Amino acid sequence: MDDLEFRRRIMSDPKTRDEELLNAIASSEQNAKFTDDILSLDARIEQAMRIDVPDNLADKILFNQSGETNVVRPTFAKRSFAIAASVAFAVGVLVGQFNLTPEIVSSAHASLADTAVKHVIDERPFTDKLDEQVQSSQINTKLTPFAYQFTETFPYHVYYLNHCGFGGNNALHMVFQGEKGRITLFITDVSSDQSVNFHENKLSGAVMPIGSASMILVGEEGENVTDIAKQLSKIIKPLS
Repeated sequence: MDDLEFRRRIMSDPKTRDEELLNAIASSEQNAKFTDDILSLDARIEQAMRIDVPDNLADKILFNQSGETNVVRPTFAKRSFAIAASVAFAVGVLVGQFNLTPEIVSSAHASLADTAVKHVIDERPFTDKLDEQVQSSQINTKLTPFAYQFTETFPYHVYYLNHCGFGGNNALHMVFQGEKGRITLFITDVSSDQSVNFHENKLSGAVMPIGSASMILVGEEGENVTDIAKQLSKIIKPLS
């Protein structure tokens, strides 16, 4: 894959990943930086689109329409159509807000767990072969878009570190050494209201709230990911 094709694919869908793209990112520091920049821009655009919609938006639209002068008085059918269009517009904007607010989804924990497990299984053939010997300073640099940082040296050997697409969001993606094998950690700005454990596809996992974000750990079956999540949650803090 040449540079032009790589950039075209990343810009068209910043969160897409396949083996060819993962290899291109891993083999080039310039490609990795470009990917991080595009993901960061994508996250800022998504954040900018999260606007509050007034509760009385539909009423205001109808009021403004009714206050217009020097226009032909609408027929009953046209008036009904205008009302329907206004309500549809307001509902459409509100639905857009709902779709951009993952914390209102009732199955938030299940969604985080399912997304994490699928991500781990899909990328294992790639990440299991890597040992980038990641330094703690690199971890905090990658955490910057999520407004968090580790206040102490990361207590485990880190094999792999990058940003990734996580469902419809972005996440920090880290692979480090556990007791039973490699553990994958995700930090995403999707919120969760309580800690939960899960077991899927012979993997053990935990979802841990960290402020308005979530930390998800996935390890081998029997790995004590809950204790590790608690340990890490004590040394990760919001950027001041």
